[in-house]
Amino acid sequence: MGAISTAKMKVYIEAGTACDTLTEYDALTWVKVGNLLDVGEFGAQFQEVTYTTIDEAIVHRLKGALDNGTFSITVARNPDDEGQGDVLAGLDSYENVNIKVELNDKPAGAGAKPTRFCYPAKIFSYKNQFGDANQVVKAVINIGIDGGIIEGARGT
Repeated sequence: MGAISTAKMKVYIEAGTACDTLTEYDALTWVKVGNLLDVGEFGAQFQEVTYTTIDEAIVHRLKGALDNGTFSITVARNPDDEGQGDVLAGLDSYENVNIKVELNDKPAGAGAKPTRFCYPAKIFSYKNQFGDANQVVKAVINIGIDGGIIEGARGT
């Protein structure tokens, strides 16, 4: 399969059941976050550790801890949407929720699954975003990934 667009991509949320495998994530009951307008970027980034030796006067670099980071999604604001309501509940909690980002690349066939990324996360913000008279009221949701990202390849 070649390149795909973000059209029909989906983001889901779940209450925070602890999972270690893709099979466990796939077994959860997910709630779709509605009115999705934009999904930011997320993925592995290692911390940079530097030190400078006096005798060489050279900065040396090492790879430090893995940080899967934070990312934001933008939605057309609708707190009555079940998924956005779950996001707001996650905002009020100090506990993790689970997030699943699902691409629009599901192959044909019974039991087929699209590419999906699953991970534990914390909801850090749900900020209202306003524009001019020709804009929809939006909410920008900032999500902090609190663990590993498990990628499920498309297929059956």
